[in-house]
Amino acid sequence: MSQAASYLVRTDSGDVIVSVKAGAGGLDDDLIQLQAAPTDAAAGFDMVTPLRAFGAKMVDIIELAGTAGFGGSATLREMLVKEKATQELKRIELFARSARVE
Repeated sequence: MSQAASYLVRTDSGDVIVSVKAGAGGLDDDLIQLQAAPTDAAAGFDMVTPLRAFGAKMVDIIELAGTAGFGGSATLREMLVKEKATQELKRIELFARSARVE
Protein backbone atom coordinates (compact mmCIF):
# COMPACT_ATOMS: atom_id res chain seq x y z
CA MET A 1 0.00 0.00 0.00
CA SER A 2 1.28 3.43 -0.81
CA GLN A 3 -0.40 5.03 2.22
CA ALA A 4 -0.47 3.96 5.84
CA ALA A 5 -3.88 2.97 7.17
CA SER A 6 -5.20 2.00 10.58
CA TYR A 7 -8.15 -0.11 11.64
CA LEU A 8 -9.74 -0.79 15.00
CA VAL A 9 -10.40 -4.52 15.35
CA ARG A 10 -12.57 -5.94 18.15
CA THR A 11 -11.62 -9.35 19.51
CA ASP A 12 -13.09 -11.36 22.39
CA SER A 13 -10.08 -10.30 24.45
CA GLY A 14 -10.14 -6.59 23.64
CA ASP A 15 -9.67 -4.04 20.88
CA VAL A 16 -6.50 -3.87 18.78
CA ILE A 17 -5.29 -1.10 16.50
CA VAL A 18 -3.98 -2.63 13.28
CA SER A 19 -1.69 -0.27 11.35
CA VAL A 20 -0.70 -1.09 7.78
CA LYS A 21 2.86 -0.06 6.96
CA ALA A 22 3.09 2.18 3.91
CA GLY A 23 5.36 0.78 1.23
CA ALA A 24 5.35 -2.78 2.59
CA GLY A 25 4.55 -5.63 0.23
CA GLY A 26 1.49 -7.76 0.84
CA LEU A 27 3.51 -10.83 1.75
CA ASP A 28 6.07 -8.99 3.91
CA ASP A 29 6.32 -10.02 7.56
CA ASP A 30 6.07 -6.41 8.70
CA LEU A 31 2.95 -5.51 6.68
CA ILE A 32 0.96 -4.77 9.83
CA GLN A 33 1.85 -3.44 13.26
CA LEU A 34 -0.33 -4.10 16.31
CA GLN A 35 -0.98 -2.09 19.43
CA ALA A 36 -3.48 -2.38 22.25
CA ALA A 37 -6.31 0.11 21.86
CA PRO A 38 -7.10 2.46 24.73
CA THR A 39 -10.67 2.33 26.01
CA ASP A 40 -11.68 5.49 24.10
CA ALA A 41 -10.08 4.44 20.79
CA ALA A 42 -13.41 3.93 19.00
CA ALA A 43 -13.93 7.70 18.91
CA GLY A 44 -10.96 8.08 16.56
CA PHE A 45 -12.17 5.55 13.97
CA ASP A 46 -15.09 5.51 11.54
CA MET A 47 -15.94 1.96 12.53
CA VAL A 48 -14.96 -0.92 14.78
CA THR A 49 -14.55 -4.16 12.86
CA PRO A 50 -15.06 -7.53 14.55
CA LEU A 51 -12.11 -9.90 14.07
CA ARG A 52 -14.20 -12.43 12.15
CA ALA A 53 -15.24 -9.76 9.64
CA PHE A 54 -11.69 -8.41 9.32
CA GLY A 55 -10.58 -11.51 7.39
CA ALA A 56 -11.96 -10.23 4.09
CA LYS A 57 -10.40 -6.82 4.72
CA MET A 58 -7.05 -8.47 5.46
CA VAL A 59 -7.15 -10.18 2.03
CA ASP A 60 -7.88 -6.78 0.44
CA ILE A 61 -5.00 -5.17 2.38
CA ILE A 62 -2.58 -7.87 1.19
CA GLU A 63 -3.71 -7.56 -2.42
CA LEU A 64 -3.57 -3.75 -2.37
CA ALA A 65 -0.06 -3.85 -0.91
CA GLY A 66 0.91 -6.11 -3.78
CA THR A 67 2.53 -9.47 -4.27
CA ALA A 68 4.99 -8.46 -6.98
CA GLY A 69 7.86 -10.32 -5.32
CA PHE A 70 6.07 -13.66 -5.67
CA GLY A 71 7.00 -15.56 -8.81
CA GLY A 72 4.68 -18.56 -8.60
CA SER A 73 1.43 -19.36 -10.36
CA ALA A 74 -1.77 -17.36 -9.86
CA THR A 75 -3.38 -20.27 -8.01
CA LEU A 76 -0.46 -20.58 -5.63
CA ARG A 77 -0.45 -16.82 -5.11
CA GLU A 78 -4.15 -16.87 -4.22
CA MET A 79 -3.58 -19.67 -1.69
CA LEU A 80 -0.64 -17.80 -0.20
CA VAL A 81 -2.68 -14.58 0.19
CA LYS A 82 -5.46 -16.46 1.99
CA GLU A 83 -2.97 -18.22 4.26
CA LYS A 84 -1.24 -14.91 5.06
CA ALA A 85 -4.61 -13.35 5.95
CA THR A 86 -5.45 -16.28 8.25
CA GLN A 87 -2.03 -16.04 9.89
CA GLU A 88 -2.46 -12.31 10.52
CA LEU A 89 -5.91 -12.84 12.08
CA LYS A 90 -4.42 -15.39 14.47
CA ARG A 91 -1.64 -12.96 15.27
CA ILE A 92 -4.16 -10.20 16.06
CA GLU A 93 -6.11 -12.52 18.36
CA LEU A 94 -2.97 -13.72 20.18
CA PHE A 95 -1.80 -10.13 20.58
CA ALA A 96 -5.15 -9.14 22.11
CA ARG A 97 -4.94 -12.03 24.58
CA SER A 98 -1.38 -11.18 25.61
CA ALA A 99 -2.19 -7.45 25.94
CA ARG A 100 -5.11 -8.28 28.22
CA VAL A 101 -2.90 -10.42 30.50
CA GLU A 102 -0.23 -7.72 30.92
